[in-house]
Amino acid sequence: MIRKLMIIILITMLLTGCTRTIYVPHGTPVRLRETVKNVKIWVKDADGKPVAGKMDLPEGWYALSVSAADGN
Repeated sequence: MIRKLMIIILITMLLTGCTRTIYVPHGTPVRLRETVKNVKIWVKDADGKPVAGKMDLPEGWYALSVSAADGN
């Protein structure tokens, strides 16, 4: 009985894969492990108005969420 249960558990683990979730608190910067291509971004033009754009974020850059006070 235990042997069958162990086999079922092992098969379930292998089929579902192993995942690891890391919680990053809001406002905490994270460092990019690899380059992220074609990221949709907002930049400000000469008049300070937001303009949509795309760019590659290189490996090693830091990413941080924008707070509501910064114009989210």
